[in-house]
Amino acid sequence: MKIAKFVLPVIAAGLASSTAFGGVVINQIDQAVVAGYQANEIVWEGGADWTSSALVVDLTSGTAYQDAFGGDAPYTPALLVPFPSVEFDTYVGIVNGVGNGIAGGAGDLGGGPLSLNANQISVSWFNTGTDDTAAVRIGMITLSTDAAGTWKLLSGGVITEGTVEGGALVPEPASLALLGLGGLAALRRR
Repeated sequence: MKIAKFVLPVIAAGLASSTAFGGVVINQIDQAVVAGYQANEIVWEGGADWTSSALVVDLTSGTAYQDAFGGDAPYTPALLVPFPSVEFDTYVGIVNGVGNGIAGGAGDLGGGPLSLNANQISVSWFNTGTDDTAAVRIGMITLSTDAAGTWKLLSGGVITEGTVEGGALVPEPASLALLGLGGLAALRRR
């Protein structure tokens, strides 16, 4: 039996920036969506079937946004009409309904067991779907604009890391340089 997919609503506020890491894209969504917070949409956009990724966010200050009507699981589309801010609630999981969602914590990245709390987000995604080659939202990490700390992402066999600045997940300069070199190599190969 095939699970029906739904189209994610268009984000009226627009995207502030977007960065891809081994198939995972982190979109920073306009801070005005939820006052005092920066939304970081985590999307699989690798263009091919995928099996797993892992993310750890360790905060030294600030907090994650949790909507009163949401929770730490993917939102229910029916809640978006009366409570639109639920879309930006911090959660991990596979919204599109393809394959399996969460395997556990990101122990390989130093995150320990699955956690989604004020100080740490530690998650591994494991997907058994075979037709999920389009963009699939796998989480939303919405942090207060005073949030600071570090993050690590394992995707496509590559570990990328950076800092949390103003609630945004910002790649470290070395990671940005590697992404740039990879892009140049891909262009040259063409």
